[in-house]
Amino acid sequence: MSDRARILSRLKDHTFDLLVLGGGITGAGIARDAALRGLSVALVEKGDLARGTSSASSKLIHGGLRYLEHLEFGLVFEGTRERWLLTRNAPHLAEPLPFLFPVYKGARVGMLQLTCGMWLYDALAAFRNYRRHELLSPRKTHRAEPALLARGLRGSARYYDCRTNDARLTLETALDAEHHGAVVATYVEAVGIETDSIGITRGLRVRDALAASLGDGTSELFPVRARVTVVAAGPWTDRILAERGRPPCLRPTKGAHIVLDAKQLPLRHAVVLTSVRDGRVLFAIPWDERTIVGTTDTDDDEPPDRVEASAEDVAYLLETANHYFPSLCAGADDIIATWAGLRPLMQDPESDRASDVSREHALLNIDPGLLAIVGGKLTTYRLMAEQAVDRVLGKLGAKAKLDPCRTREVPLIGASDPAALADIDARARELAREYALEDDVARHLVRSYGLRAPEVLAAGKEAGVRPGRLVPDLPYLVDEVVFGALRERAERLDDVLRRRTQVFLKARDQGVAVAEEAARVLGEVLGWDREREQLEVRRYRQLVALSRRYKGRRMVPPTSRMKRMPADA
Repeated sequence: MSDRARILSRLKDHTFDLLVLGGGITGAGIARDAALRGLSVALVEKGDLARGTSSASSKLIHGGLRYLEHLEFGLVFEGTRERWLLTRNAPHLAEPLPFLFPVYKGARVGMLQLTCGMWLYDALAAFRNYRRHELLSPRKTHRAEPALLARGLRGSARYYDCRTNDARLTLETALDAEHHGAVVATYVEAVGIETDSIGITRGLRVRDALAASLGDGTSELFPVRARVTVVAAGPWTDRILAERGRPPCLRPTKGAHIVLDAKQLPLRHAVVLTSVRDGRVLFAIPWDERTIVGTTDTDDDEPPDRVEASAEDVAYLLETANHYFPSLCAGADDIIATWAGLRPLMQDPESDRASDVSREHALLNIDPGLLAIVGGKLTTYRLMAEQAVDRVLGKLGAKAKLDPCRTREVPLIGASDPAALADIDARARELAREYALEDDVARHLVRSYGLRAPEVLAAGKEAGVRPGRLVPDLPYLVDEVVFGALRERAERLDDVLRRRTQVFLKARDQGVAVAEEAARVLGEVLGWDREREQLEVRRYRQLVALSRRYKGRRMVPPTSRMKRMPADA
């Protein structure tokens, strides 16, 4: 029996204490927290882990400096504390990153206000930052980031947050839940809510979505029974809860990003920018061989399965990037990749602009057997999960005399010995020496897999795949394709090229040239025939084409509803 068949069999044969719907970061965090407390747990996700919003963030772990402007001190305190915990429990997935906040003549935030904000940001972090902030003169600011616009510059502040691989953070959280006993089932779609004779939720009706998509006729409906079900489905939540008669509670906002070559926009810091159109805060972020510019924040009623960066989104981001980096002069043809996701924010009738909607989260009590969690952000996922499981235990009552929350101190599986990852660069050098790897490859492996990096290399060697890079100018290895299929629940080609690795987002052709080789390797591991391999390649090329649809449309920013900022703002 295959691993997938065993997982589906366990879903059918067991009644769980907790069933989690949604394989994003929040659902994975809830499953892990509950499993660590001793509950029997199942998680179902209709696609791959982190398929939606959780792999479409700005890839930052941050306290939320901009929330200080809205006086959301509690949210900033939570964010900075959770950032600190993640640097302890998954140091390979929380890399300290310097940020530069430039101030220009006529800007909404002046140097005095910024200085006060920096001290408050450090204080709310209990001064446990990687380093404390530093104020820079215009000359030192230019020295720190030579490409930054000099006209009207009044100075800047340097501070620190963290960069992450959002997809791998979600994946590792789910795998750790599985390691502690949870059943994690991907490509299992919920099609309805199971209730008892008095209407209380007792699980979900599901089907094998992978079998259904391949048309092999084995996707019959079956129930997954549970004492409590938690809906952690992000922007899909309203659709799911509609079955229970709940009115919509979300205000989904789209966050779009573009990727440029780092040679075209070389940065030493993540730079805080203010949109020249509407004054929103966005970032230019160094990302190894690439640079990210994002994010947008606009109301969006597109189906979550079809969200993409539009021509308007791309024009909006390019306009601000070209303004603050005058030598850039980037156009649509310079963009390597784009991505977009929907933030599942709570409705807020007092917020006119999407960017003003709070990032606070909320737990919704639907019935004695059903909870839903909405809102929140990537950085605070662990805290959200802790609060959700506390509520689950309340519903389970006397049956729930279990361990207290342990996620504050138990590291993720890639950091089973956090002290061994205290110096990531030293660990990477050690790996490079032992396995004769190039420096960038070794650093990528340690940053992505932590202490599991040698297991990746061993998996490729055992499978007999060719050694070396999958893409010539990126550090991803063919070994990672094997490891993704064997140890990380990859079921489809884009699972590997987009979320186990980031070929889709970083390769100049988004991985089209290596799709056939990757599909062939996956096929050997997963037992695909030639027809299935070709199906996966065609599907992958279609996904790449969808992410490039903006190129065939007129790129005009939505000026009719945006007020231009001063030239020096």
